[in-house]
Amino acid sequence: MRTKFNCLVVGEAGVGKTAFAATLEHCEQTSPCLFLDVDQGTMSVVEVPKPTIVEISTWEQVGKIHNLLRAQSWDKLAELTKTEPKEYKSVVIDSGTELEYILRQKVLSEDSSREIPEQQHYLRTQERMRRLYRAFRDLPLTFVVTAGVRELKDDISGITKHSPDFQPALCKDIVRMTDLVLFMDVKNEDKEWVRILQTHLSQRVIARDRSQTLDSIIKGEKLYFADIVKRVLA
Repeated sequence: MRTKFNCLVVGEAGVGKTAFAATLEHCEQTSPCLFLDVDQGTMSVVEVPKPTIVEISTWEQVGKIHNLLRAQSWDKLAELTKTEPKEYKSVVIDSGTELEYILRQKVLSEDSSREIPEQQHYLRTQERMRRLYRAFRDLPLTFVVTAGVRELKDDISGITKHSPDFQPALCKDIVRMTDLVLFMDVKNEDKEWVRILQTHLSQRVIARDRSQTLDSIIKGEKLYFADIVKRVLA
């Protein structure tokens, strides 16, 4: 039986990615949950129980937290994050898109001769972000990342593809390394707003379900990770 998984939740701002990811705290298999708030946008997390939320402002913070999670140094982690000691079963980065931006600014600051990112800065950012993502993925914890949406139009077909908002080469690597890529949207159906998760690749949306346990479309007024966890970790 699987004891963990990794997941990328993709969607426009406002569709409910943060609140959805926070419901990992509601599941026995993924609670307690450490929630790394890079966007500083957890006002939408209102349902209890709530995860342990830690505001992130630097790249270095994330690296230190990873090292302590890997060592299972719960007391030192609590001291660093100014929280209560807990043996975490899951960790969230909200969002990976903002974390990549923070890293790119750090990489640029290391080159005092440049004020605007050039190709070399994007390449360095891409490689460091790839290594960090893999390092979190390989922890003995469930790992969830949220991301915005990047729209890429195919010049030949004219079809606009919705993909995770990372640099294109980095996006391919992250999708390849991830068990679940869930595309989240909100639609008005019968005069009611419904949240939708797409779990399978389509012509317009990048998504995947490596577990092959999820319905291709999951709908609800509210969405909870318990519905995902009970299938993936069955």
